[in-house]
Parts: sequence; structure tokens; C-alpha cells
Amino acid sequence: MRAYQALADAIVAHGVDTIFGLLGDANMFLVTDLIERHGVRFVAARNENAAVMMADGYARVTGRCAVATVTQGPGLAVAGAALTIARQARTPLVLVAGDTPPADPGHVQHFDQQPFALATAGSFVPVATPATAVRDLARAFRQARELPGPVVLNVPMDLQDEPVPSGAPPCVPHVPPRPAQPPAPHPEAVAALADRLRAARRPVLLAGRGAESAGPAIRELADRSGALLATTLMAAGLFAGHPYHLGVAGGLARPLTRRMFAEADLVVTFGAGWNRWTADHGTLAGAATVVAVDTDPAAPGARWPVDDAVLGDAGTTARAVGALLAPQSRPDWRTAELAADLAAADPFADLDVCSTPDRIDPREFVRVCAGRLPAERTTVVGVGHFGGWPNLLLDSAATDRSLVAPWEFGSIGVGLPFAVGAAVGRPDRPVVAFEGDGSLLTGLGELDTLARTGAAVLLVVLDDSAYGAEVRKLRPRGVDPAPARFPDRDLAAVARALGLTAYTVTDTAGAEAALDAVLPLTGPVLLHVRVTPDVVQERF
Repeated sequence: MRAYQALADAIVAHGVDTIFGLLGDANMFLVTDLIERHGVRFVAARNENAAVMMADGYARVTGRCAVATVTQGPGLAVAGAALTIARQARTPLVLVAGDTPPADPGHVQHFDQQPFALATAGSFVPVATPATAVRDLARAFRQARELPGPVVLNVPMDLQDEPVPSGAPPCVPHVPPRPAQPPAPHPEAVAALADRLRAARRPVLLAGRGAESAGPAIRELADRSGALLATTLMAAGLFAGHPYHLGVAGGLARPLTRRMFAEADLVVTFGAGWNRWTADHGTLAGAATVVAVDTDPAAPGARWPVDDAVLGDAGTTARAVGALLAPQSRPDWRTAELAADLAAADPFADLDVCSTPDRIDPREFVRVCAGRLPAERTTVVGVGHFGGWPNLLLDSAATDRSLVAPWEFGSIGVGLPFAVGAAVGRPDRPVVAFEGDGSLLTGLGELDTLARTGAAVLLVVLDDSAYGAEVRKLRPRGVDPAPARFPDRDLAAVARALGLTAYTVTDTAGAEAALDAVLPLTGPVLLHVRVTPDVVQERF
């Protein structure tokens, strides 16, 4: 058995049935062996950066450790941004990267891959010999799952073709690591938080993605303490249906939510990143005391100041605090009027539509989407000014890994590849992805990848013929934004040429008709939505 065959056996033994990547000299035999002998699904991307993003999207919606593969040299180098995104998101991902033969430093594709991998992925595992290949692979999977984060498994091309000597460590099935036991909060910290809730007149409990499993406990604590509830965008929907749920907090908070946070005197966050966006640069909670509950002792205050912190699991802490509290009645805070206002709140009320004869107001388009898109879906929102509208106006539940927002590195070009990975990972749910024209054009070839997968993805391209964020920032400074503007392009025609069903939308009637034609979603579709460029979302 050759080393690449041993690696293929070991990859499958670790529970892998899908990989993303691009073929090259230094990984093509490994990939074809995975396909032919093991029936592994190979999603062939058109760009290595996109391949790693697809694997990242797959991991985010499934909770599994994803696998991608690229060839040596430029194959790895092109994937740098995607690896950095995965590192900042702490996505469990193994990237099997080929490398040039160590004995050939003059190889045209040679560069020192270790420092590059450490600067981007943050973790590097070299395959030392054919005899240790399976052991090295196991180490890469263990690091990816337990850190968690991406790991580059570096496999020289010539080594892959060498025979595995007899007596080499055998390939053993993966044993999942035992989940770390979350820390129990200190009794004194629990008592202090209970005292704060007793003394507060207008408390709010704010849950983030790290508190999804603690939703019922936090809801019960809110009812017991008379607090209002809210979530970050990444935990949207966690308290859906509760009469005193304010919705999403932060820069994307709606007017009523902002008003209530401005009146709050205590905000307790559970598993939430209290950062500049959640705090809306300090404007959201006014003079409220902020207490962060988190399992990571380094998290509270790392990205925005907090007044106090409790180290502990969100659910355990909420239940422990609730056990110390007598039921609190706050009729001046939890009012019938507030419950009625929350129930009747309409994000599109008083919308001053700014459509033109050939372009639709993006808010009007999202209003149409709000009434038509399936509630059970995966929503993917890319990076750019365009993302402000679905983020602010569209109710996209984030529970059960159904919202993918790969904004960690601020890199454009993420919407389409993450949508492909999400659709492959969760084919039981249609994917609705929002992307911008400038963002899409950085990786146009992945439309072909989407077409080849046949996945149920509705790719909405909000096209303002510009880099909208740069226009928004240049113009108020009196700088001509012409370098950030581009000619109109027929993106629907391009999509059709690459095998997709596509429609162009310029008005409300066209939006309704296009959604009539594509819903329910059964395959990949692109909606090219020409939007008014002068409608600005300040907190995208």
C-alpha cells in the first residue's frame, strides 16, 4: 500500500464522506483513491480559497470536522484568506496540502509552506514519513477538533507515492474526544449576579451563539427576574414567541429594541461576544452595567469593556442565579404596552421606497423576501454594504446552525462558496444566500461549482454596480467614489452560461414573479437584483 492510499483509508476512518478541493500534482492520486475505493463525495471547486470556504461552510452547518485538499505551492497560497477566516471562527477543518519534494528546492512551485500555514491556519502538521502518515493525520484531526480550528496537514508529493512499510501503525477508527466539562460558576459570583438582578429596575438578558443550548434556562431566569430578553444576530430566533423578546441587539437593532436598551440599567450577556458591534460602539446600552457570563475567562472585556464577569456555563449559571431569586414583578418594565408594541412591530413600517425605473430599493426587495422565503432554511450573508439589508430587516433564525455569517476576517467573496458548503452539508434545508456584485465577481467561477452540485441554493445578488461600502465612506469626505463604481453587467446571463437558472429583478413585480417561479426551491438559482445605489445602511 502506498502512503496516499493509507491516508485515504485513515481519512474515511475518521468519519469523512465529503471533501472539497482542487486537483493538482500533489493531491490528485489521493483524491481519486478516495473517490474510487471509498465512494467519498468530492466537491471540485474552481479556486482553492473557495474550496476551503466551502469546507468551512459545511463544518458550520453540520458541526463536523470538514476536510479540504489543495495542491502544493500556489494551491496552498491561494487559500490563505479562507484559512484565516476559519482560524478566527475556530472552525474544525483539516486541509490536506501537497508539498514539493524536499530534495527539490528549485521546484517551480516550491515555497516554505510551514510559516505560511502558521500565519493563516495557525496550526501545521507535517507528514514525516510513510510509516507515520496515519499517525500524523490523526494528530491533525485531533488538533482541529479539540482546539478547535483549521490545521494544514502537509504531505510532500514524492512521499505520497512511497510504500508504507510493514509494521507501520495501523489505521484505527476515530474516537470522538470527550467534550470538555464547562466550568461551574463560583457561588460568590452567582450570589453577586443575583444581587445585581434584585437591585436592577430595568434588566435585560442578552444571549449569544454560545448560549443556544441554555435558551430555556435563560428564558426562565428572565421570567423570574422580570428581565427583557434579546439575542445577538448569531443567536437570532432563540427566544422567538416570548412576549418580551426585543429581538437582535447591537448595530442591527431595530428602533424599539434600541429604545429599550437605552433605558436598561443592567445587561447580562450569556455566551455572547460583547464586542464593538454588539455594543454598537458603546451607544446601545447607555449607562447600563454590563455583566458577561462566559466559559472562556479571556472573553469578557476582550473586545469591549464590561463591568463584571462570571466564569461559567450559560445554562448552569442561569439556573443557579434563578435558584437564589424570589420572583420579581416589574410592571413598569414588562408592560402590556411593550408586549403589544413588540407583537405589532414591523421593520418595514414607514418605508420610504427609493426605487427608480430600472432599479429596486434593496429594502423593498427584502420586504418581498420576508413574506415569501421559507422559514426553514439556511441563510448565508456575505460581507459588504449589501449585507446590511438582510441582516437588519430579514428575520433569519440562527438556531440549529441555520445562519452562516462568515464575517470574521472582513473578506469579500465569501457568500457563494459558503452557501455551496452549507447546502452540501445540510441538503435537508434550502439555502438562501445574499451576495454583492463586487463580492461575486471575485469568485465568479464558483457559479459553475454551484451548478454542478445541483444544490437547492437561491443566490441573491444585490447589485449596485459598485463597492457600496467604499462609496458610502468616500462620498461624505468629498472624495470622488468613481474608482469604486463599475459598469453594469448582465450577471444573470453569466449565470445561465455557467449552467444556472437565473432571473433579473428591477422592481417589485419582477421580484414577486421571480420568487413565484423558483419557490419551492429544488435546485440552484441566481436572482440578479439591480438595486438603487443611493440607499445607505449605516451599520452594515
